[in-house]
Amino acid sequence: MHRPMAHGCGRLSACASRISSTTELRWRALVFACLVFGSLMIATGEHESTQAATNWYVLYVYSGLLILTAQMSDTATAFFLGRGDSVWTQLRYIFLGSAAPRRDEALVESLARGEVGFWTLMPSAFITWIFAKSIQNAAVLGGYFGVLGGVGYAGWYTSFASAAAVGYVLRTRHGFTSLPRAVERCYGPWASGCFSLALLFRLWNEVWSNASVVASFYGEVHSTNWWIAVALSTAVPATYVVMGGMRASLVSDQLQALLGVTMLFSILGLIGDDMPGGLGEVWSFSPPGGWLDGGGTLLGAALIQGLTSYPFHDPVLTDRAFLSRPRTMVAAFFVGGAIAATFIILFSAVGIYGCYVAGAVKNGAPVDVARSLSSAAFTFINLVMMTSSLSTLDSTFTSCAKLCALELFGWLRLEKDARPAGKRGPLAPADSSVTSAHIALGRASILSLALAGALNLLADTEALSATTVSGTMVMGLGPPVLLLLAWRFGAPDGSVSGWRQAPLAFLFSFVPGIVFGALYSVATAKRYFTDEDGAAASEYRYEALRESLIDRLAMGTGPYSLLLGMNVIGHCTCFGGCAVGFAVHALVWKLPRTVGEPTVEDPKTGERRPRPGHKQGGDAEEAEPAQSVGL
Repeated sequence: MHRPMAHGCGRLSACASRISSTTELRWRALVFACLVFGSLMIATGEHESTQAATNWYVLYVYSGLLILTAQMSDTATAFFLGRGDSVWTQLRYIFLGSAAPRRDEALVESLARGEVGFWTLMPSAFITWIFAKSIQNAAVLGGYFGVLGGVGYAGWYTSFASAAAVGYVLRTRHGFTSLPRAVERCYGPWASGCFSLALLFRLWNEVWSNASVVASFYGEVHSTNWWIAVALSTAVPATYVVMGGMRASLVSDQLQALLGVTMLFSILGLIGDDMPGGLGEVWSFSPPGGWLDGGGTLLGAALIQGLTSYPFHDPVLTDRAFLSRPRTMVAAFFVGGAIAATFIILFSAVGIYGCYVAGAVKNGAPVDVARSLSSAAFTFINLVMMTSSLSTLDSTFTSCAKLCALELFGWLRLEKDARPAGKRGPLAPADSSVTSAHIALGRASILSLALAGALNLLADTEALSATTVSGTMVMGLGPPVLLLLAWRFGAPDGSVSGWRQAPLAFLFSFVPGIVFGALYSVATAKRYFTDEDGAAASEYRYEALRESLIDRLAMGTGPYSLLLGMNVIGHCTCFGGCAVGFAVHALVWKLPRTVGEPTVEDPKTGERRPRPGHKQGGDAEEAEPAQSVGL
């Protein structure tokens, strides 16, 4: 009688001992205490309705779950590359006493790149691009253009194919470990600096645009509840990414992807139940007077950006192109991209349903449509927005840590830097020069970006502008990045002659893109105010400039004709500028020739193998004087 009890107590004692030995214990204990305290505050506080209290419970419990299951990363490969033991390994260790999770730096050698496999990378790539602002925009566009609005916005998801192609070639043909390292090698430090700033601008946009969408479910803009929701939806992903970096992001993405898909089909089921003809009627519905013109114009602009430039200013996507084995990555990107695009198209049904209820074309904002459905539907839609926001923000913070700690601070020589004297530039996560100091810098950059993004919400902002404006401003990234696919690198022994480093090829494309984007941003800037009836209203700040540009540059029909026109003309200008800059360095300003990496990746296994013309173990960077050129 006493033996089973003693045995059970012994197992509980062993579990408690193993739990106390995990590095995450102090964080999880603190979070659990905060979760209990927050739940008590919600239970004892005053709320406008039972639905309001439910919303806060959902946010607290979901946030607590993500932090409580996060892992602490204390090696560079875990924090920046996502390599490490899974949650299931941790659970088996705690409850079954299996082999303890590995924590030492020897893990670097023992872990193959393939550890971030298809079923980890695919849902991560899919859910990180289901931004809260994206599904908000899909619903809004569905309310204006019907299903064509969702298809139009899904056009940006061709970015998966472009990013996969560039990542595959850079790894298997050229041997690079990241896109910024390739840019620095071919175009020099000035181009690398401009590229990094463009990426930071994108990441900053992601913070405020996604946090504001979640906050809209908790109160009026700039109200106390709205700001609390902004703070929580920003602080929660920042917390568990500070703990675990890329590893924490990848693990949480699997849970969020499953939850996001489940909630989407639950929402579609509720909408179908409310339509006389079922869910099929959503796709055939047309409001009195028909949909607005211009859905095809939006699709055209989205395809141009998605195929040529948009993916390259999003490190959330391009960083993941260097995680798994090359072929696994391509498969994960194509499948994940197809699922993400389908998700966006299906979610446009929310906006279409909003028009059905109103009996006219209207803004199909999810928060407004949710109020016309049941309380369960409101909770489901809130969960979808929360899931998409947190998954996007945790990936945003992860990319920010890598960008700042390795690619910007790589230009500094910190303590224990093992590179040759005078050698500077972006670092790869597996470089011997990457130390705990870089992890600390990454964590500090996460907290800084979270604060900077949230503070931007003090100004009037619009979530859709985070896509259209930022995508237009960085159209100049496309030509030089696509040129990398055909770039010819030399060998240290001189057997192969490489192309010359060409900073002007980058700058002559990048600068015109910024000019076009800034012009579009100014022309479409809005001023928000309250009209005579007390209703919210808006107007263009520079209507004369906007009308002038429409007269000269617009293509297609509808409200996005200027977007399409500026992208067609702007991309042509950027491609031409890139060609001119490349020709200048080939014929006039002849900088040193570029030398390739000494090894490339095997497409199937991801293992490094010698590059033809390079001695095994050689250092391309030591042999390449172009690295120190000022421009």
